[in-house]
Parts: sequence; structure tokens; C-alpha cells
Amino acid sequence: MKSDIAFVHAPSIYDFRKREIKEGPIGDVVPSTPLFEMYPVGFVSMLNHAIQNGFSGRISNIAVLMLSSNKFDAEKYIKNLDADIFGIDLHWMPHVHGVFNMVKMIKRIHPDRKILLGGFSSSYFAEEIMDKVREVDFILAGDFVEKQLVTLMSTVEGNRNLENVPNLWYRNEGKILHNPPLKDENPADAVFLDYSILVKNSLKYHDVKGHLPYYSWIRNPTGMTIIQRGCQFNCGFCGGSNYAYKNRYYEISPVRRDPGRVAEEIRIIQDTINSPVFIAGDINQTGSDYYLRLFREIRERGIDLPLLTEYFVPPGREYFVELSKNINNYACEISPDSSIDNIRKETGRFYSNEQLEKSMELAKEFGARKFDIYFSIGLPYQTQESVMEDANYMGKLMERYNSEQMPLYGFISPLAPFIDPGSLFYEMPERYGFKIFTKGVMDFYNLLDRGKKWDDYLNYETKWMSRKEMVEATYLSGIRMVEIGSKMGYIEFEEKQRIVHNIMSYINGDDYDAHEDMSQHLTYMVKEIEWSRKHGITGVSILLFLYSLINSMGNYIRGM
Repeated sequence: MKSDIAFVHAPSIYDFRKREIKEGPIGDVVPSTPLFEMYPVGFVSMLNHAIQNGFSGRISNIAVLMLSSNKFDAEKYIKNLDADIFGIDLHWMPHVHGVFNMVKMIKRIHPDRKILLGGFSSSYFAEEIMDKVREVDFILAGDFVEKQLVTLMSTVEGNRNLENVPNLWYRNEGKILHNPPLKDENPADAVFLDYSILVKNSLKYHDVKGHLPYYSWIRNPTGMTIIQRGCQFNCGFCGGSNYAYKNRYYEISPVRRDPGRVAEEIRIIQDTINSPVFIAGDINQTGSDYYLRLFREIRERGIDLPLLTEYFVPPGREYFVELSKNINNYACEISPDSSIDNIRKETGRFYSNEQLEKSMELAKEFGARKFDIYFSIGLPYQTQESVMEDANYMGKLMERYNSEQMPLYGFISPLAPFIDPGSLFYEMPERYGFKIFTKGVMDFYNLLDRGKKWDDYLNYETKWMSRKEMVEATYLSGIRMVEIGSKMGYIEFEEKQRIVHNIMSYINGDDYDAHEDMSQHLTYMVKEIEWSRKHGITGVSILLFLYSLINSMGNYIRGM
């Protein structure tokens, strides 16, 4: 069935099924696998806005389809994918290999169709991409491109002049041109994450897997909403920080969304998939006027879903009082990045361990169902010794604050594989003690194209740790965290032994027991990563269960 636009999501490395690749710990702390098969939520918003304006569209998550079966033929699938525009996300640089290979394949199969890129990374490298990857027809730069997308689709459909499409990169008579950005007083009013669109489209195009947000979503679906675009903070490694966002993607950061629209998105999730919802962005930092209205809007809609809330600064008592009065089932997560003050401050987080621990006490007092803490490897001033201090500190926190009511989970992972272009560490490496090895877009591509294991992909090192030392610190702290998890009862003894065996085998270059999917995931501590198994019953959730059951039976039969 033909569509006006197909939103295509590629795996991080296009030929991962043919190459001997060891991704190691990449992706161990996110829902997706190391192939980063989770497409940006902007896909859902752009699809929704296009449909509202009379266009047809679909999502084709090639990464999920490739992970699902070794027999999946991407070229055959693309041949049967009929669209006027193929919109491909290059949001973060780990996707550059998959994206460029997908672009070339689509253009070879459909030479008369238009290929559009979007996302932070394609915006950052827009001119270079237009120069070096001639198969790309358009790049919609910046953020808030829903309205620009509709203008572009109308322009392509009517074969009109492209100069009226805001913030568009394109070619005219061999010259690379770039239009001025859109001046918009209400950029967020076109943003809406309507999960019912995914359900309707899955049926319309007979393509459930192609619309899945990530590989394991069919077994444990999670919805998502976002309270803002951009950020008020300047974490040094983040390509979406205040500094990066205002300099590269939009002139204001952050841009808050209307609380009523956020609550409405959560209501739609409840009515369709009835799953837990991750609210991206620090609700507490919006201020009491905003979060009190958000809580009221949620309460008035009768929403009763588990909500996962994230924080950039530890919340205090006033906030937890209001949160607990309005939300029955919530979890918390925060990323201090380090337990050592000078490292944390240089990274861009200005609070103490005492503030962190006080907030954990409050979360426990006011009924949080889970608390996740994330530390990072590869920061300014950080050494192997300080990484192990973080692991040991995490153990103390888990012993002190963990309870049956509020399990406490800790994670330590490297800033891998890349330091984001546009971030402070990337733009001012000498100031922060970094050495960056990739500056051009093809440098990133070549790392992913030639690398065979995760440390081949690392595009940086610091004055305090070489790449080799960061890798060693990752393994040592990983083993320590598994030991702590086993001691706390989160990881069964046999699973602990398996994970430690995996890490030691990986270090020695031997084979290890990968996870059941084709990602070759190293540890996959799934019990800690998954937020909730609480899913209510709706017509859609029953269909998802039946589809999952049939799919599992099919995999079993094929494996016989």
C-alpha cells in the first residue's frame, strides 16, 4: 500500500548479521539492544501531524525487523515499500553506518523517490552529508520540524519551489542550499505523541513489527511522553544540552509543552496499550505551577498507570508530597554520573551525595516503587580507581536504601560509543581534558564500518584514562555491580555466574553466552532494566499478547 511518507529507522550497523561484531556493554542500560533499534519519539509526532494534515504515512523499523529474523530480507522489504518520501532519522551518531547504507539501498531500488534525513546529527553535519552522500535529497534541520515536514510534503507533491520550506537543506543545479529557519511563536503546538496511530497503522499496513518502537516492546510495551524539547542543564557529554541545543537546533532551550497535551498523551496510552509510561524530562525542574497543573490534568483524566519519572537534580519534600498525592504508582531515576564531587561538577551536575541520599529517603517515604541510579565511565578527572569508588558507593546506597517497597537498582556504563557532536566535551575537548578522534561525519562512519568490538568504536579518551583503561574500568566495575546485585538478591547465583563468565570471556577474546536476540548483548541484566510488568487489559493489549504468542510459536517451529 502506497504512502506519502515512510519513516525508516536503520540499525546502528547495517550488516551486523554478517559481521563478527562484539558490542560488549553498549546499550546495557537502555530498553533497546546495542543495535539501538529504538526509533526517536519524533517519528510518532511527525506521523501524527502528517496524517492530521491529510497525508498518509507509516513507520518501518528496519532494525527491529532485522533483529527479529535472520531470514528477513531488507532489500525485498524496501522494494515493496511504496512511498513518495523516505524519511530516515540520523538523530545520534551511532546510527550513521546503518543510515548511509540504508540511504544508498533505497536510492538504488527507488531512484525517483526522495530521501529525507532529520535529527540532531544530520542537522549538525548537514552540509557535509549533502556534499558526501549524494543520494540524500533533503535534510530538515533543527528541532520542531513537524510543520516544516508538512510544507515539504506539499511542495514535493505539487512539484513547487523548495525555497519556501523552512530550515531545509537541498540541492539546486548542483549547489547546496539552506533555507532560513521557521519563525514560530508556538513551536510545540504541533508536537503530539499519539500511540493509537501506531496501532491503527500496524493494522492498515499489515506491519506490526515495522511499527514497534524497539525489539522487546511486543513482550513488555512501554509508552513515552516528553514535557519539553531542549534542556536547561549543560551536562558536558550531552548533544541535547542547553549549550548544544541553542547553538545548533533551536534558539530557545528548553521549550516546555502544555501539561494538558502531555496528560492527554498518557490517557491515550492508557486507552490503547495500557502500559507503564516514561515521562522524559525533569518534572520538578519545571516549577510548582507547571507540575501541579500536570498532576491535576492526569488526575482529572482518571489515569492510573505506572509512571517512570526522571530527575536531573534530586527533588525535595514539597515535590514528593504533591507527586504522591496525585500518582499512585511511580518510579524514579537519576544520573549523578559520579559519586565524587569534583567529577560530578565538571560533568555539569551541581549537587552533593547528601542531597542525593536525602532525595532517595524522601522517595522511599512517599511511596516510590523503584529508584534507579546511573553512573558513567569516561568523565573528566575520572580514573580507574574512582570508577571503582563509584561501584562501591553504589553498593552502599543499595544496602542502605533498598527495600521490598522500593527496590534500588544501580548501573555503571561507559559513554559509548561516541561523545556527541555539539556537546561541550566535543566542542571544547582541551578545556575538559578530552581527545576526540572523529570530527567529520565519515570518520564516525569508518569507525563503525571497520570496528569489530565496542572499544574499536570509542571516539575519545581523556587525560586521566586511555581508551584501554576505560575498557578495563568498564569490565571491573561491571563485575563488581553484578556481585552487588547478587548479594542484594536481584541476580540469581547462576545468572551472576553467567554474566561474570561472559565478561571474562569477552576480555579474553573467547565466545560468550549472548542474549537470545541477535544483538550479541554481553550482560543484559533484564530484571534490573525492565520497569514494570503491570499492563492492563484493553482490546489492543489482547491483540499484542496474541501476536506475541503467535510470534513465539513461529520462532519455536522454525527452530525445530
